[in-house]
Amino acid sequence: MTRIFIFLLLASATALPAASKEITGSQLLPMVTEALQKTFEINDANLVLSPTRPLPTVPVPSDALVQVQIISHPSNGPTAFIRTQYALLVDGRRVGEWTGFFKAQLLKEVWLTGEIAARHTSLDKVKLIRKKVDVINLRTGVWEGKPNSTLQLTQGLGTGMVLLPRYVRRTPVIFRNQLVTGVLHYKALKIELRNLLALEEGAPGDTIRLRNNSSYKEIRGKIINGSSVQLSL
Repeated sequence: MTRIFIFLLLASATALPAASKEITGSQLLPMVTEALQKTFEINDANLVLSPTRPLPTVPVPSDALVQVQIISHPSNGPTAFIRTQYALLVDGRRVGEWTGFFKAQLLKEVWLTGEIAARHTSLDKVKLIRKKVDVINLRTGVWEGKPNSTLQLTQGLGTGMVLLPRYVRRTPVIFRNQLVTGVLHYKALKIELRNLLALEEGAPGDTIRLRNNSSYKEIRGKIINGSSVQLSL
């Protein structure tokens, strides 16, 4: 009888469930966010998600390693509304799959105009401030450079506008209809062609179209400075 009692006691002990915990929706949200950020390969901004539908609560063993695996996501990158399918891995084993619906923000530190700025203002004269803003709808990206006197605005901007790549260009040193000198190097010779007419404006290093006023032939040259261009054979 004693042996039967001990056997039944051991059997009941074996049947006891392992200690468990619950992964709540609030705990799951940062895990899904981190997994999506890695999937989208976002390295210079922070993805912020707000679920539009409740996330599940999942019971797991208390000492288990819990991870989120993204199964499907928008192929064109993060958008203001994201639908994604994800799985929960417990100690490397998939225990369930869910579809999540989220409002999304992409917070990034950018250049903002601190006051109204006129077209062609040198960028070192524009009041600019650094601030984190949501850039998820800016599909062309933001301007990432360092403001200096060699850059200028391509258009007038109002206060609080994000500086985009199309708003900035290098400051031209040669302008359309300006007469310039073309310099041609051939071996030890240096040949200069004067009174070439610039048909385009440009900054140092830009290649522009020119017209030889003697032959009326159109040629191309790379800008050296505000009065000279480098010609090639």
